[in-house]
Amino acid sequence: MRLSRCRRIWAASAGVPVTRALVGDRARLGRLAWQVLWPARVVQAGSVPNNASVVLLVRTRGLSLLLTGDVEPEAQRLLLARGGLGRVDVLKVAHHGSANQEPQLLRTVRPRIAVISVGADNDYGHPAPRTLAALRRAGALVGRTDRDGTVLVAGSGSSVRLVTGGG
Repeated sequence: MRLSRCRRIWAASAGVPVTRALVGDRARLGRLAWQVLWPARVVQAGSVPNNASVVLLVRTRGLSLLLTGDVEPEAQRLLLARGGLGRVDVLKVAHHGSANQEPQLLRTVRPRIAVISVGADNDYGHPAPRTLAALRRAGALVGRTDRDGTVLVAGSGSSVRLVTGGG
């Protein structure tokens, strides 16, 4: 049985609907609203599965968050070309902070806080030093799970802050 089929069965048994995310889809749950920005098309360059990641723009309590999945530079450039991206409060950095980042995306969204979900002592060297440097040049405060443990974004509006739980 394929993993995706297993997940669908599990979701159905829990009463959780499963739908395909399509570019332009919007939804709201209480104060949380989101819009699907990607995947707009299949990208044959780089990692096809990574470039098929769902990218969401989320808004809640006066904050904007860009959740980038594992998209690589090819998809990041196409996402930028679609337009409409601007500064965000929080960026979930793509692909565990790998070196495969489009620098213009980081310059465009200029996150106040960047969160990198990455395992400690991973074999890939994530997050990449050049990605960390680019985030800092963009003015981001960086939280990373390999060193900081639990990473939380707390607050709302202009009082957003990064809270870590120690590594």
